Amino acid sequence: MITLKTYQQEAVEGLVKDTFKLLKAPGARQKMVFKAPTGAGKTVSMAAYLNRLCEELPDKLDITQRQVAFIWIAPNQLHLQSFNALKNYFAELRSIKPIQFEDITDGRIKPNEVLFLNWQSVNKEGNLYIKENESDKTLVSYINQARLHDTEVVVILDEAHLFASKGKSAQELLQKIYAKIEIDVSATPLYTSDYGYTIKRGDVVEAEMIKQGVVLNPKLDAHNQQGRSLEQVLMELALKKKEELADAYKKLGLNINPLLLIQLPNDTKTESVRDIQIKEEVTTWLEVKGITTKNNRLAVWLSNEKTNLEDIEKPDSMVDVLLFKQAISLGWDCPRAAVLLIFREIQQETFTIQTVGRILRMPEQKHYPDATLNYGYVYTDLSKDQIVIVQDDMDYIVQNKSIRIQHYNAVALKSYYINTRLTRNRLGSKFRKCLYEAAEEFFGVTLDIEKSGSAGLYHYNGDKLKAMFIELDVNNIEIRIPKDVQLVVEVGATQVHDMEKFAKTQSELDILFRQFCRNHTGSYAKIDSTPVLELALKMFFEEYLSMNEFAAVKIILFEQNKPRFIEVIDRALAKHEAMLQQKAAQATKRVEENEWDVPPEKIYNEHYTEKAAATHALEPFYEYKSASSPEKQFVAFLESHKQHIDWWYKNGDKNKEDFAVTYEDREGITRGFYVDFVIKLKNGPIALFDTKTPDSDPEFCNKHNALHEYISTQNAIGKNLLGGIIVPKGEGVWKYCDNKITSAKDTTGWISFDPALVNKTV
Repeated sequence: MITLKTYQQEAVEGLVKDTFKLLKAPGARQKMVFKAPTGAGKTVSMAAYLNRLCEELPDKLDITQRQVAFIWIAPNQLHLQSFNALKNYFAELRSIKPIQFEDITDGRIKPNEVLFLNWQSVNKEGNLYIKENESDKTLVSYINQARLHDTEVVVILDEAHLFASKGKSAQELLQKIYAKIEIDVSATPLYTSDYGYTIKRGDVVEAEMIKQGVVLNPKLDAHNQQGRSLEQVLMELALKKKEELADAYKKLGLNINPLLLIQLPNDTKTESVRDIQIKEEVTTWLEVKGITTKNNRLAVWLSNEKTNLEDIEKPDSMVDVLLFKQAISLGWDCPRAAVLLIFREIQQETFTIQTVGRILRMPEQKHYPDATLNYGYVYTDLSKDQIVIVQDDMDYIVQNKSIRIQHYNAVALKSYYINTRLTRNRLGSKFRKCLYEAAEEFFGVTLDIEKSGSAGLYHYNGDKLKAMFIELDVNNIEIRIPKDVQLVVEVGATQVHDMEKFAKTQSELDILFRQFCRNHTGSYAKIDSTPVLELALKMFFEEYLSMNEFAAVKIILFEQNKPRFIEVIDRALAKHEAMLQQKAAQATKRVEENEWDVPPEKIYNEHYTEKAAATHALEPFYEYKSASSPEKQFVAFLESHKQHIDWWYKNGDKNKEDFAVTYEDREGITRGFYVDFVIKLKNGPIALFDTKTPDSDPEFCNKHNALHEYISTQNAIGKNLLGGIIVPKGEGVWKYCDNKITSAKDTTGWISFDPALVNKTV
């Protein structure tokens, strides 16, 4: 089963909650909007939403219609991709049944079925699925029959901005369908609604699912043209960047071949003269570089030519370059795609943005220590006023790039990175073992044949359960239903005096059992953990008692048995929690050590602004717009002493490529301390300083002492370091302590940092 990211779980929660609200509301064609940026995993999120909705809906007694069928409409061939994705997702769960038009039976769409349709097949009156026929096998007929069988219809409009929000035909079709709810799914929806959910791009980046940004034409230099066409310059730069990224992966020991995408200028099926010219120029140039379709390093995806596309998405595919047009941009996922070259004459700006999305995914759904691998790169001859970028994607196009100074000499500092990814809040595969252990302790059962003796394993375990007052001979599960109750329609309670017992059918038992398990997953995510608990309980009965799942469900749900099984589950949850806590504690202390230097290049987004700085290690210097006052003052201080400084570097504060030491916080948890400044003094030591005001950080002393210990340790093996937390004392004076400290307020005896004097004393 696919494990949802935290933001995906929250999206499912929000969508299900709003769906229940709209199912209770009067009327039809009520709009929901699910906005998810490229790479967020919207199809997986929607699949989890469908599963959750269909599991919980039957239990929502305040909703009149508790059966729902779905129609999933998408443009081009995207519906087939989504169909296959959901088919795989629900292969084990079986709570949802993905179908196509020819799979419909009994003349109607049935509850929990998801009918996948291509937009082009239903958007016109004469289309096969819409046109009336003698057998009455039309989409509208199937929908009407579903309603006659008390089934609501929900329409999911995948990539809605490309078709469902536009034109008269779209509105006419949606009016014919007349669904209870219409859900627009898109990264750039055209409609807004009070109902639905928005996944924030920052959450997807933080989860390391997608790149931190995309660089557009980084630092083009006309002086390097040397008589070549702009297209040739761009091709050279794009391929060079692809090769740089390939080398970066190799240095990390990863077998990932970054893919260069080259998009032809015309987005129609027929090739223009310009199209043919560009294609010939590109293929000829690539052939000179040794990249051809014959040696499998070039793939082509055009309307009239498709070559070397098999397994192109694999990380280690031989294909280096893919030549394509518009058809590839919608729904195509290739996480190794890293560089995009776009040529002129593409008229649809939104198409360009869709294409940019193809290079946003991370190959392994994690960021890397080398920052260049955490960005995508776009080269294009589109002039700036031709590029229209929707608000959501604005952050992706950044042009602020700094290059390391030429006279830089490596410092090779030891740096540390703590993997702070949290333990997943779900029951894992080892929960079953926890349940078995809890059951053995509570009931006294065993899987040890020798221990069971002559009675036999299953008989022995059955006797153990009976000794704990577990009733094993359960034919029916009855539920007590209030009878003839007159409710007081106001706040308060009504006493029930008469009850009727009803035997539950197998399908009802399945629902009750799922609800029972959902209610007893503790603090774990119910959507992911419920199936794990269900399976563990059923497997317990099979392995310990040789009973099938139908008998197991009845025994567990038998009223007098429930409390004891709940006790076993609670004990198993406690064991599982202890196991996860131990794992989390180990993960917290697992520190990755690497050798750090100022990065060869760094990319800054729109939250940074260029500032004058003569001695910064990266040129130009970009300062964070929300930088603290001490940081800004210290930068000015360093620049005022530039004659004594070889270079200084403003460090980052969270990524693997940033310099950090480790420290233990007040709760004893190991964390990373990202020092603000690394300074190389002329003919002297390297200074490591973090700017603060006295007592501004509750971890002030812990961080300083950890940095002091790091400096002492490194100096003992030949390094020449100094530093600590440094505070402003006014009139251009900055002080730090070269020993450990116990108070952040008392700076008595602290040393003034004067770059000129430091050089003289070394």
